[in-house]
Amino acid sequence: MSKPAKNYYEILELSANANQDTIERMFRYLATKHHPDSGGDKEKFSFLVKAFENLRDPVSRATYDAQLQQQNRENAGLAEHARQAGPDTADRHELLCLFYARRRQNEDNPAIGMMTIEKMMNLPAEVLKFHLWYFREKGWVQREENGGLSITAEGVDRVEANEIAMNNHLRIEAHEDQVAITATHVSHASPIVPTPHAF
Repeated sequence: MSKPAKNYYEILELSANANQDTIERMFRYLATKHHPDSGGDKEKFSFLVKAFENLRDPVSRATYDAQLQQQNRENAGLAEHARQAGPDTADRHELLCLFYARRRQNEDNPAIGMMTIEKMMNLPAEVLKFHLWYFREKGWVQREENGGLSITAEGVDRVEANEIAMNNHLRIEAHEDQVAITATHVSHASPIVPTPHAF
């Protein structure tokens, strides 16, 4: 049995612990409600029949349940990876800066080998591969004749643009902090007595 595109329990509006009587009862109810002869949706009815056929047989249901558990584990892992978008951004900036520094330090040999990158970045192999794939797709790194990777002109532009944006952000934060300090100082100072205007 291949992995289903839809959850059979959800199609039949059941919990995964439903017994056989409940499965049959819900199928009869939903099949009557969605039968094409009664104006129901043909595709929805087809899903109902398929779900019922797989869940009513104990052997088929046990196989499906095992696949569903595996799918749920994979989905949980996917959700965990999705939460890494923030840290990934910082890792990518650091990694691209590594290529930048190498190019700037050694123009005659700007490439860095995979083993060196892995040791310096200390990232899981699948995460590092993801970042390098992204860099290649963007045109920020290229493979050299010796097999190593080096930064391109587009990659250099990206690093410098990031640095400018970060510096601007820090300057804005520093300015806002100074304004807040000044405002606090003024609020605690003696009241200002206006000077009479000369006419």
